[in-house]
Amino acid sequence: MTGDHYFTAEPTTAARPREVEFNVADRDYTLVSAAGVFSADRLDPGTAVLLRKAELPAADTTGDLLDLGCGFGPISCVLADNAPAATVWAVDVNERARA
Repeated sequence: MTGDHYFTAEPTTAARPREVEFNVADRDYTLVSAAGVFSADRLDPGTAVLLRKAELPAADTTGDLLDLGCGFGPISCVLADNAPAATVWAVDVNERARA
């Protein structure tokens, strides 16, 4: 494999930031993504299904919630929005995704 991929730790391609908009549970989200990050241009179909079908945490949820392989963070942001008292860990190998 040549070039950057979403699991490249330090992407070297131009970031070309862009906004990604989506809606979960009647809430609108606008996040910033960039080239070299998983599904940089849109909410990928698997994540969309997960956020639509999975039970979201209640507002009074506490403790740690983990988004492993967070990409540009749609799951992390939805978790944090739904459970503001919880600690959300957004983890990714890709430094651009973490930024």
